[in-house]
Amino acid sequence: MSQHPAPSRSVAGTAAEKTDLELIRAVAGKDRHALKQLYERYAPRIGRYLLKLLKQPELVDEAVNDTMLALWQSADRFDPAAGQLLTWLFGIAHNKGLKTLRRAGRFRADRSIDTLSADVLDEAEDHGQTPQAAPHGPEQTVLGWELGGILQWALEQLSTEHRSVIELAFGEELAYPQIAEIVGCPPNTVKTRMFHARKKLAQLLARRGYRDVAAAREE
Repeated sequence: MSQHPAPSRSVAGTAAEKTDLELIRAVAGKDRHALKQLYERYAPRIGRYLLKLLKQPELVDEAVNDTMLALWQSADRFDPAAGQLLTWLFGIAHNKGLKTLRRAGRFRADRSIDTLSADVLDEAEDHGQTPQAAPHGPEQTVLGWELGGILQWALEQLSTEHRSVIELAFGEELAYPQIAEIVGCPPNTVKTRMFHARKKLAQLLARRGYRDVAAAREE
C-alpha cells in the first residue's frame, strides 16, 4: 500500500468555499486570486443592478470595473462589524454608477414622472410600448419585472434615487437598513423614497390604463 496520502477532495474546493471575510482579508493583502474569486462571486449581481440603475448597457462594464478596482484599493477599510461585504460592495457600486452617469452626461437626478409632459408620456406608445395583458395579479404586475415595455419605461422615468431603492428592494431583495447603507441615507429616508417611487409608478401606470394596478399599489 502506498505510504502517500490520497489527495483530499476538499482541497480543490477550499478556495471556492472561503467566506467573504476570508477573501476580503486576502484581497487586503493584495491576493489577486482572492480578488478574482470575489469578482466571480459578485460581479454578475452588481452588473445586473448597475444595468437597471444606469439604463445604458455600454456603461455597465466600466462601472463594474471601477467597483472592483475600488475593492482592490480599499479592501483594508472593510469593517465586518459595520455590515456585510455584499452591502459594502453595493454601496461602492452605487457610487461608482452615479459617477459613471455624470461622466457620461446622463445624470437626471431631478427628472421624475411629475415633470414629464404629455408628449413625453405618449413616447412609450409612439415606440410601440403599449400595455400588455396583465399577469396573474396586481402584485406580480407591478413588482415582477415582467410587465414589458410600459413598466420598464415607467421605471426609467423615476429619478435615480427613487429607481435605486426600487431596484435594491425588489430586484435584489435587500432590507431597508441595507439599502440605507448602500445609498448613504437613513432608513426612514429609504422608506420615504420608496413611498414616492411607488406613487409615481402608480401615476404613470394609471395614465396608461392600469388604474386597478395603480390603486392596488397605493393602498
